[in-house]
Amino acid sequence: MMEDSDFLVRRLDQISHELSQVKKMITLMPVDKKTSEQAWDDLMVLSEEISDKWDNSSSVDEIRSQREKW
Repeated sequence: MMEDSDFLVRRLDQISHELSQVKKMITLMPVDKKTSEQAWDDLMVLSEEISDKWDNSSSVDEIRSQREKW
């Protein structure tokens, strides 16, 4: 029982370390502001188009029906 908890503590420490490394990598990645803004604008346009096609169903219902198709 104690070995299990020791293993879990070590594993959580390892995961925490790996997450901090990923965080460092992300903060060092260059960001193209123009591309990011264009991607956001595109997403907003598409989300409006999708919402117009939902025909009075809620987003939750739409997501559920899409998942059922898979």
